[in-house]
Amino acid sequence: MSKGSLGKVVSLHDRASYRPDLGELARNQLAAARNAQGLSHLEFAELLSSMLDWSVSPEALESWETTATPPGDVLVAAELMVRRAGPGLVDGEPRDALTQMVGDQFADLAGVYASRSEFQAKVSASDLFDEANDIRIAGLSLNILCQSYSEAKLTQVVENGTTLTALFLKPYGHFVKEREKEEGYPEGRLSALTALNMTILQERVADRLSPEAADRVKVGVYDEPIRFNITLIDGQLCVAQPYLPQTRGVDSPTFLIRKRRLAGGLYPTFEQIFNTLWERRELND
Repeated sequence: MSKGSLGKVVSLHDRASYRPDLGELARNQLAAARNAQGLSHLEFAELLSSMLDWSVSPEALESWETTATPPGDVLVAAELMVRRAGPGLVDGEPRDALTQMVGDQFADLAGVYASRSEFQAKVSASDLFDEANDIRIAGLSLNILCQSYSEAKLTQVVENGTTLTALFLKPYGHFVKEREKEEGYPEGRLSALTALNMTILQERVADRLSPEAADRVKVGVYDEPIRFNITLIDGQLCVAQPYLPQTRGVDSPTFLIRKRRLAGGLYPTFEQIFNTLWERRELND
Protein backbone atom coordinates (compact mmCIF):
# COMPACT_ATOMS: atom_id res chain seq x y z
CA MET A 1 0.00 0.00 0.00
CA SER A 2 1.48 3.34 -0.96
CA LYS A 3 1.90 6.30 1.33
CA GLY A 4 -0.57 8.20 -0.84
CA SER A 5 -3.24 5.58 -0.46
CA LEU A 6 -2.76 5.51 3.32
CA GLY A 7 -3.42 9.22 3.47
CA LYS A 8 -6.54 9.10 1.29
CA VAL A 9 -9.69 10.37 2.95
CA VAL A 10 -12.20 7.57 3.23
CA SER A 11 -15.92 8.33 3.14
CA LEU A 12 -18.48 5.91 4.48
CA HIS A 13 -20.81 7.21 1.75
CA ASP A 14 -18.54 5.50 -0.79
CA ARG A 15 -19.55 2.16 0.67
CA ALA A 16 -23.18 1.92 -0.30
CA SER A 17 -23.49 -1.64 0.98
CA TYR A 18 -22.08 -0.84 4.43
CA ARG A 19 -24.75 -0.82 7.15
CA PRO A 20 -23.17 -0.53 10.59
CA ASP A 21 -24.85 -2.33 13.47
CA LEU A 22 -25.25 0.73 15.69
CA GLY A 23 -26.53 -1.31 18.63
CA GLU A 24 -23.43 -3.51 18.52
CA LEU A 25 -21.20 -0.46 18.19
CA ALA A 26 -22.81 1.08 21.28
CA ARG A 27 -22.43 -2.15 23.27
CA ASN A 28 -18.78 -2.47 22.26
CA GLN A 29 -18.12 1.18 23.09
CA LEU A 30 -19.56 0.78 26.58
CA ALA A 31 -17.63 -2.44 27.24
CA ALA A 32 -14.41 -0.86 25.96
CA ALA A 33 -14.91 2.14 28.27
CA ARG A 34 -15.30 -0.13 31.30
CA ASN A 35 -12.30 -2.29 30.32
CA ALA A 36 -10.17 0.82 29.79
CA GLN A 37 -10.86 1.76 33.42
CA GLY A 38 -10.14 -1.78 34.64
CA LEU A 39 -13.41 -1.84 36.59
CA SER A 40 -15.92 -4.57 37.39
CA HIS A 41 -19.56 -4.20 36.38
CA LEU A 42 -20.41 -3.19 39.96
CA GLU A 43 -17.66 -0.56 40.16
CA PHE A 44 -18.44 0.89 36.74
CA ALA A 45 -22.17 0.97 37.48
CA GLU A 46 -21.49 2.94 40.67
CA LEU A 47 -19.28 5.38 38.75
CA LEU A 48 -21.95 5.86 36.08
CA SER A 49 -24.62 6.40 38.76
CA SER A 50 -22.52 9.18 40.27
CA MET A 51 -22.59 11.01 36.92
CA LEU A 52 -26.25 10.43 36.09
CA ASP A 53 -29.45 11.47 37.88
CA TRP A 54 -30.54 7.85 38.21
CA SER A 55 -29.07 4.61 39.51
CA VAL A 56 -27.39 2.06 37.22
CA SER A 57 -27.37 -1.56 38.34
CA PRO A 58 -24.56 -4.00 37.51
CA GLU A 59 -27.12 -6.31 35.89
CA ALA A 60 -28.36 -3.56 33.57
CA LEU A 61 -24.80 -2.63 32.67
CA GLU A 62 -23.96 -6.21 31.80
CA SER A 63 -27.03 -6.46 29.55
CA TRP A 64 -26.07 -3.20 27.78
CA GLU A 65 -22.69 -4.74 26.97
CA THR A 66 -24.13 -7.98 25.60
CA THR A 67 -27.72 -7.86 24.34
CA ALA A 68 -29.59 -4.60 25.01
CA THR A 69 -28.82 -1.19 23.53
CA PRO A 70 -27.40 1.21 26.14
CA PRO A 71 -29.19 4.53 26.71
CA GLY A 72 -27.67 7.63 25.17
CA ASP A 73 -26.86 9.35 28.48
CA VAL A 74 -24.99 6.24 29.64
CA LEU A 75 -22.84 6.32 26.48
CA VAL A 76 -22.13 10.01 26.96
CA ALA A 77 -21.11 9.46 30.61
CA ALA A 78 -18.86 6.55 29.64
CA GLU A 79 -17.30 8.62 26.87
CA LEU A 80 -16.54 11.46 29.29
CA MET A 81 -14.78 9.02 31.61
CA VAL A 82 -12.64 7.68 28.77
CA ARG A 83 -11.70 11.18 27.64
CA ARG A 84 -10.82 12.19 31.19
CA ALA A 85 -8.80 9.07 32.05
CA GLY A 86 -7.36 7.92 28.72
CA PRO A 87 -3.77 8.70 27.64
CA GLY A 88 -3.55 11.75 25.39
CA LEU A 89 -1.51 10.10 22.69
CA VAL A 90 -2.50 12.46 19.92
CA ASP A 91 -3.87 15.92 20.46
CA GLY A 92 -7.57 16.04 19.68
CA GLU A 93 -7.82 12.29 19.00
CA PRO A 94 -11.54 11.44 18.93
CA ARG A 95 -12.98 8.48 20.81
CA ASP A 96 -16.61 8.63 19.69
CA ALA A 97 -18.95 6.19 17.93
CA LEU A 98 -17.95 7.47 14.48
CA THR A 99 -14.31 6.74 15.25
CA GLN A 100 -15.28 3.24 16.34
CA MET A 101 -17.34 2.77 13.19
CA VAL A 102 -14.37 3.68 11.02
CA GLY A 103 -12.13 1.60 13.29
CA ASP A 104 -14.30 -1.42 12.65
CA GLN A 105 -13.68 -0.98 8.93
CA PHE A 106 -9.95 -0.53 9.42
CA ALA A 107 -9.39 -3.19 12.08
CA ASP A 108 -8.53 -0.91 15.03
CA LEU A 109 -6.00 1.14 13.06
CA ALA A 110 -5.84 4.56 14.74
CA GLY A 111 -2.80 6.07 13.02
CA VAL A 112 -0.21 5.43 10.31
CA TYR A 113 3.21 7.11 10.28
CA ALA A 114 5.75 6.99 7.46
CA SER A 115 8.63 6.25 9.84
CA ARG A 116 9.39 5.55 13.46
CA SER A 117 10.94 8.99 13.83
CA GLU A 118 7.74 10.61 12.53
CA PHE A 119 5.73 8.59 15.03
CA GLN A 120 7.97 9.59 17.94
CA ALA A 121 7.66 13.25 16.94
CA LYS A 122 3.90 12.93 17.50
CA VAL A 123 3.78 10.33 20.29
CA SER A 124 6.56 10.48 22.87
CA ALA A 125 7.81 7.67 25.08
CA SER A 126 6.33 9.60 28.02
CA ASP A 127 2.91 9.55 26.33
CA LEU A 128 3.15 5.78 26.09
CA PHE A 129 4.69 4.83 29.42
CA ASP A 130 4.04 7.47 32.10
CA GLU A 131 0.55 6.26 33.04
CA ALA A 132 0.85 2.64 31.91
CA ASN A 133 0.01 -0.20 34.27
CA ASP A 134 1.31 -2.95 31.99
CA ILE A 135 4.05 -2.62 29.35
CA ARG A 136 4.96 -5.49 27.04
CA ILE A 137 7.57 -4.82 24.40
CA ALA A 138 9.44 -6.98 21.89
CA GLY A 139 11.77 -6.11 19.05
CA LEU A 140 15.48 -5.67 18.46
CA SER A 141 17.19 -3.21 20.84
CA LEU A 142 14.01 -1.62 22.30
CA ASN A 143 15.42 1.90 22.01
CA ILE A 144 12.05 3.56 22.66
CA LEU A 145 12.13 2.07 26.17
CA CYS A 146 15.86 2.04 26.95
CA GLN A 147 17.09 5.16 25.13
CA SER A 148 14.07 7.45 24.61
CA TYR A 149 12.66 7.01 28.12
CA SER A 150 14.67 8.04 31.15
CA GLU A 151 15.95 5.47 33.61
CA ALA A 152 14.57 7.53 36.49
CA LYS A 153 11.06 7.60 35.03
CA LEU A 154 11.10 3.90 34.20
CA THR A 155 12.28 3.07 37.71
CA GLN A 156 9.54 5.24 39.16
CA VAL A 157 6.66 3.79 37.15
CA VAL A 158 7.69 0.21 37.93
CA GLU A 159 8.15 1.06 41.61
CA ASN A 160 4.66 2.56 41.53
CA GLY A 161 3.13 -0.68 40.28
CA THR A 162 3.72 -1.02 36.53
CA THR A 163 4.54 -4.47 35.17
CA LEU A 164 7.27 -4.53 32.49
CA THR A 165 7.94 -7.43 30.13
CA ALA A 166 10.78 -6.86 27.64
CA LEU A 167 11.96 -9.20 24.90
CA PHE A 168 15.19 -8.42 22.99
CA LEU A 169 16.65 -10.00 19.86
CA LYS A 170 19.54 -12.08 21.22
CA PRO A 171 22.83 -10.13 21.10
CA TYR A 172 25.51 -11.87 19.02
CA GLY A 173 22.97 -14.49 17.98
CA HIS A 174 22.39 -15.73 14.44
CA PHE A 175 19.48 -13.49 13.52
CA VAL A 176 20.91 -10.23 14.81
CA LYS A 177 23.93 -10.91 12.58
CA GLU A 178 21.57 -11.43 9.66
CA ARG A 179 19.89 -8.12 10.45
CA GLU A 180 23.25 -6.32 10.64
CA LYS A 181 24.09 -7.58 7.16
CA GLU A 182 20.70 -6.54 5.84
CA GLU A 183 20.98 -3.00 7.22
CA GLY A 184 24.64 -2.66 6.18
CA TYR A 185 26.10 -2.40 9.68
CA PRO A 186 29.49 -3.85 10.70
CA GLU A 187 29.16 -7.15 12.53
CA GLY A 188 28.47 -6.60 16.21
CA ARG A 189 27.06 -3.05 15.90
CA LEU A 190 23.42 -3.91 16.66
CA SER A 191 24.47 -6.58 19.13
CA ALA A 192 26.51 -4.06 21.13
CA LEU A 193 23.56 -1.63 21.24
CA THR A 194 21.19 -4.38 22.34
CA ALA A 195 23.60 -5.62 25.02
CA LEU A 196 23.95 -2.02 26.29
CA ASN A 197 20.17 -1.59 26.49
CA MET A 198 19.78 -4.86 28.34
CA THR A 199 22.44 -3.73 30.82
CA ILE A 200 20.61 -0.42 31.31
CA LEU A 201 17.35 -2.23 31.98
CA GLN A 202 18.91 -4.74 34.37
CA GLU A 203 21.58 -2.78 36.25
CA ARG A 204 20.25 0.78 36.15
CA VAL A 205 16.55 -0.02 36.54
CA ALA A 206 15.75 -3.50 37.87
CA ASP A 207 18.68 -3.70 40.31
CA ARG A 208 17.66 -0.38 41.89
CA LEU A 209 14.08 -1.43 42.55
CA SER A 210 12.62 -2.77 45.75
CA PRO A 211 12.36 -6.60 45.76
CA GLU A 212 8.59 -6.43 45.22
CA ALA A 213 8.93 -4.05 42.25
CA ALA A 214 11.85 -6.00 40.76
CA ASP A 215 9.57 -9.03 40.51
CA ARG A 216 7.42 -7.02 38.08
CA VAL A 217 10.30 -6.73 35.58
CA LYS A 218 10.76 -9.68 33.23
CA VAL A 219 13.45 -9.74 30.53
CA GLY A 220 14.03 -12.35 27.84
CA VAL A 221 15.82 -12.83 24.55
CA TYR A 222 14.85 -14.67 21.39
CA ASP A 223 16.86 -15.77 18.37
CA GLU A 224 14.43 -15.82 15.44
CA PRO A 225 13.90 -13.79 12.26
CA ILE A 226 12.77 -10.35 13.35
CA ARG A 227 9.44 -9.29 11.85
CA PHE A 228 8.06 -6.55 14.08
CA ASN A 229 8.81 -4.22 16.94
CA ILE A 230 5.71 -4.52 19.13
CA THR A 231 4.74 -2.39 22.13
CA LEU A 232 1.55 -3.29 24.02
CA ILE A 233 0.12 -0.94 26.66
CA ASP A 234 -2.54 -2.00 29.18
CA GLY A 235 -4.20 -4.47 26.83
CA GLN A 236 -5.65 -1.56 24.84
CA LEU A 237 -2.92 0.12 22.79
CA CYS A 238 -0.37 -1.31 20.37
CA VAL A 239 2.50 0.28 18.46
CA ALA A 240 3.67 -2.05 15.68
CA GLN A 241 6.64 -1.43 13.39
CA PRO A 242 7.62 -3.92 10.66
CA TYR A 243 11.25 -4.60 9.81
CA LEU A 244 11.63 -4.11 6.07
CA PRO A 245 14.36 -5.53 3.82
CA GLN A 246 17.48 -3.33 3.61
CA THR A 247 15.79 -0.59 5.64
CA ARG A 248 16.77 0.58 9.10
CA GLY A 249 14.14 0.05 11.77
CA VAL A 250 13.90 3.78 12.44
CA ASP A 251 12.87 4.32 8.80
CA SER A 252 10.10 1.73 8.80
CA PRO A 253 6.41 2.68 8.86
CA THR A 254 4.71 2.65 12.24
CA PHE A 255 1.13 1.70 13.06
CA LEU A 256 -0.83 2.91 16.08
CA ILE A 257 -3.55 0.43 16.98
CA ARG A 258 -6.26 0.99 19.58
CA LYS A 259 -8.34 -1.99 20.66
CA ARG A 260 -11.98 -1.07 20.08
CA ARG A 261 -13.68 -4.46 20.16
CA LEU A 262 -13.71 -7.42 22.50
CA ALA A 263 -12.76 -9.72 19.60
CA GLY A 264 -11.26 -9.26 16.15
CA GLY A 265 -9.19 -6.40 14.79
CA LEU A 266 -5.44 -5.98 14.62
CA TYR A 267 -4.69 -5.72 18.33
CA PRO A 268 -5.18 -9.45 19.09
CA THR A 269 -3.00 -10.33 16.09
CA PHE A 270 0.01 -8.46 17.42
CA GLU A 271 -0.67 -9.56 20.98
CA GLN A 272 -0.56 -13.17 19.78
CA ILE A 273 2.76 -12.53 18.01
CA PHE A 274 4.18 -11.13 21.23
CA ASN A 275 2.84 -14.01 23.33
CA THR A 276 4.26 -16.61 20.96
CA LEU A 277 7.70 -14.99 20.99
CA TRP A 278 7.63 -14.76 24.77
CA GLU A 279 6.69 -18.42 25.14
CA ARG A 280 9.67 -19.41 22.95
CA ARG A 281 12.15 -17.05 24.60
CA GLU A 282 15.49 -17.85 26.12
CA LEU A 283 15.57 -16.57 29.69
CA ASN A 284 18.14 -13.87 30.42
CA ASP A 285 19.67 -15.37 33.56
